[in-house]
Parts: sequence; structure tokens; C-alpha cells
Amino acid sequence: MREEYSYSPEVEGELPVEVRGTLYRNGPALFDRGGLRKRNLLDGDGMVQAFVFRDDGVRYRNRFVRTRKFIDEEAAGRFLYPSWSTQAPGGFWGNFLRMNFMGQAGITVFPWRGRLYAFDECALPYEMDPVTLATYGVSRLGLPEGLTIYAAHAKFDPVSGDWLHFGILYGPKPQLHLTIFAPDGSLRAHRSLPMPRKVYLHDWFVTRRYLLLSLHPVEMDFWPVLLGRKSMVESLSWHPEKGNLLLLFDRHLRGDPALMETEASYMWHSVNAYDRGETVVADFIAYHNPDHFVGRDPVAAAVMQGRPGEHACPGALRRYRIDPARRTVQQEIVEQGGNYEWPRVNELRRGLSHRFGYFLDARPGDFFWTKVCRFDFESGRLERYDFGPGRFPTEPVFVPLPGRPYTEGEKDEPGYLLTEVYDSNSRLSSLAILRAGRLGDGPVALVRLRHHVPFSYHGWWSPGMGEGITSS
Repeated sequence: MREEYSYSPEVEGELPVEVRGTLYRNGPALFDRGGLRKRNLLDGDGMVQAFVFRDDGVRYRNRFVRTRKFIDEEAAGRFLYPSWSTQAPGGFWGNFLRMNFMGQAGITVFPWRGRLYAFDECALPYEMDPVTLATYGVSRLGLPEGLTIYAAHAKFDPVSGDWLHFGILYGPKPQLHLTIFAPDGSLRAHRSLPMPRKVYLHDWFVTRRYLLLSLHPVEMDFWPVLLGRKSMVESLSWHPEKGNLLLLFDRHLRGDPALMETEASYMWHSVNAYDRGETVVADFIAYHNPDHFVGRDPVAAAVMQGRPGEHACPGALRRYRIDPARRTVQQEIVEQGGNYEWPRVNELRRGLSHRFGYFLDARPGDFFWTKVCRFDFESGRLERYDFGPGRFPTEPVFVPLPGRPYTEGEKDEPGYLLTEVYDSNSRLSSLAILRAGRLGDGPVALVRLRHHVPFSYHGWWSPGMGEGITSS
């Protein structure tokens, strides 16, 4: 996709009066330049979308994040720089000692203190205007140059208002960074330490008392990357015999982390984590083997060549129960009846106990997801809505009811789910709005776009922002 739009899309059905605000979404949208294509579906220039819900309807806008990489390559009409799955043109000499990849700002998007920030995988974010989606430039979030690095999956604490980040500076001696901002934007805490394993890591867990990282055994061989022989993704390999190494930090970053080992499982995304007495409970979606991403012919790469690729191991819902005092961990499979991914919770319960989780599911034998799900962690009940063959939803974002408190132990969680759906039959995209507690009823409304949108990764609901979007 290369086009940028700003218009009022047609709405089918009735927009809920409780849904007023802006849904931001981010994901890679440009994979081809100058006759060359990126080698992995997870690798492309970031594009941010905004769906603004108002009393008079919905306004839509999308803009590419004007990173330095995007600007230079747009001017040249071709790829110039290496990215994490695709080497730069020029063979060996074009990639020799070029391991510090330029950010594409194409994974997550967060509004914070009146600005919008687009994040990539362990790079500095780009600052944007939350209304126009204009790019202001790269941001260190107010910190000195070189102090820290940020991964894509930051967490907001709904109680304290803190914004928590982890990041990894990859290289032959990778360094882990943990950074916490107070609500006023000041630095509350920062810590860096050597990574105990040279692994790739995408997401983590936050509770009211702890920070948790699960170092799964997807190891990086940095030297072929530094010597220009392989891309970063091509350097990854799966070593399940080594198991997972958990790092449990005090929330205030005091003392050394507790280290615990458990069986191997690969995690893209956490659901949520919380403290239950003296135990830490962490829910996540994981794979016995990440063959869809790392292996002989992973589907994430094969699909860029029009092939099905391998994806034999589905995503299952798992749980850690951790005893920090004894430094023990139990891992259990909570639900494994499908191929699950893209989990979210009500962000008002982030770091607190949750009863419900929301995610996607695929049809048997398929890799790409057609169903949106709600799972009840107490009863074990799984509710689904299937959009049908050839219709592919994205990560479901929970919209809480305005002014409603969401407390522990409630039997229901009223609200709405927003998921962008691509219809491969019409080659158009739409935004579906579903009642979170009644998924089986299907969408209450569809915001129908006039075009398609490539599969975007992550979204964020912001009540009340973006009202200024006009037809300009």
C-alpha cells in the first residue's frame, strides 16, 4: 500500500454511543520498492491509522511514519538500508558491519502527554501529531542520547500512570534496558545489564510488584549479520533443549533479578500478569516450536513468495505461576483448541487480575486468523465469532465503557472490541465493532473503508483524542 487517505467512510449498522474517541493502529504497509520485495511479512515501513469516532460518524486517516529510512528510500525509489529480515542491496559490501538497523516505526503506537509515538523493534520511537498524524521526528522521550533503547511493547500502569519499557541493544554483547516514566514525563527508574542469553525477545510482563521477561531459546548468531552474510532473522535458530530462562525484577529495579528455568516455549505476545498473594501469575500465548517464524520454510517468509510455508505448531494459551521467594515456576497450558495469537486485555486491568482475555483464532490447518475470541480464565469458556473464509481480522482492541469501574471478580466485562478486517474476496478492509460480551452476535457496526489495508499489528484506544481530523 502506498496511498494516504483522509475521509469519512460509510458506516453499516449503528455506532454505539459509548464508543467516542480514536482508535490508532500501526503496522508495516510498504514491502516493495524498485522491483525488490522484503523477505518477511513482519518487515515493512510503518503506517499509522486513526479511526475517529464522533457523534456525526467516523473520520479515517492514514499516514506513513516519515522515518529517516522512509524519506531516503522514497527519494531514491529503492531500498537503501538493511532491515531485520532483508539485507541492503549491494551484497557483502552493502551489508558488512551494518548491524544497527534503522527503525521503521511499524509495530505499536501509543498516545502520551499530547503526542503520539510509533515504535519499532528495539529502536528509538518516532513522534507524531495525534490529529494530523504528521511525523515530527525521532524521539528519545526526553532522555539523554545513548541512555536507553525501547522495544515495541510498552505497558501503561492504570493505577500509577507509569509508562514502562524494556529494550535490547542487540550485538555480540547484547544489553537489556528497563525504563520507567512517571505520569508527568519524568524518569522514575532506569537500569541496564548484560543479557544472560543472546536471544530475540518481543514482549514482556508487568505487575504491580514485578517486571518479568521470559528468554525463550530463539538464539541469535551475530557474527554472520555483522559480516554481511545473513539478515537478523536468518541468524535466528530454535534450541528447545535449553528451555526458557525467566528474569523477575523488583518493580522499582532494586537488587538482582531472580532467575528461573522452565520448559521451552516461544512467545510473541503476553496477555497480562498480576500478583496473587505471594505468587505471580502470567498469561501468554506461546508455541511449542516457532516454525512459522524460525525454521526451514517459515510461513512468515514463504508468503512473500506466494507459498504456504510451514506452520505446524499452533499458538496455545499458557500460564506461568511463579513463587519469587522460592524461585520456582510452574508452566501450564490453559487452552489449546485452536491457533491463537494477538492477545489483549482491558487495559484498565493491565498489571491487575483479569478474568477475560481477547485474541484471534485460525481455522484448522490455516495460519492466518478468521475468528475473534473472548476467553474466561475462571470458567474456561471460550466464545468466538468467525468472519468467514477469506476474511482476516486483526488484534482486537477493548474499548471500556466510559466512566465504568472494572473491579476484580466481576462476572462480566461490558465493552466493545474493535478489529480491522481484510476481505480477500472484495480486496477491501473494514473496522468491525463487536460487543465484548456477546461476540456470537457478530458486529454491531462496520466502518467500511474504500480500499484495503495491509495486516496491521497493534492498536490503542484513546477516548477523546483526534477530534480535529478534517477533510484536509
